Amino acid sequence: MPIKRLYHKLTTESDATGFDSDTLYERKKGADVKGQRLQLIVYTALFAFIVLAAYGYYLIFNLTHDVHSLSNDVRQMTRSVSQMTLSVNSNMEIISSNMMQMQKSTSIMADTVAQTMPVMSENTKTMTQTAQNVSNRIDGMSSNMQTMSVGIIGMQRDMWSMNQTVSNPAESMVESMMPWGSRRGTAPGSPGPLAFPPPVR
Repeated sequence: MPIKRLYHKLTTESDATGFDSDTLYERKKGADVKGQRLQLIVYTALFAFIVLAAYGYYLIFNLTHDVHSLSNDVRQMTRSVSQMTLSVNSNMEIISSNMMQMQKSTSIMADTVAQTMPVMSENTKTMTQTAQNVSNRIDGMSSNMQTMSVGIIGMQRDMWSMNQTVSNPAESMVESMMPWGSRRGTAPGSPGPLAFPPPVR
């Protein structure tokens, strides 16, 4: 290992200097302390490097996984967008055809209404004239009914006059033929003609 080679180099250089045993021991002891410190630093740095390398590998692995997931999501989103575009295009064609059919139906309805309105106007005028004729006929029937009422009242007056004329002589003759000759009274006869009603207009 590099640390052992460095330690061996330090010890061999100490032996080559030609110092006495005490000085050489102290120098070896100092070299051992320095070697231990150097080992501690190197091992600590190596452990930190391993930890950082593992953490970096973990971060790179997660980043790769996230990028892969993002790629799949983008691919799915692209498919969804393409499907939505196709659906929108097909639906827009259907909506466009429905709008054209509705426009045609509206134009046909407008033409039908435009053609029917004069006929309806003429029919309305005819119905108005027919109603006016019916009203006039009803007025004529009312006048005829008034005339018939006048004729019936005249007939009633004539019948009342004839009843008065015929009933009085017959009663006189019958009472004169009775043995008791008492006259109980005249027949009541008709109460008289009804009053002539005024014409209704």
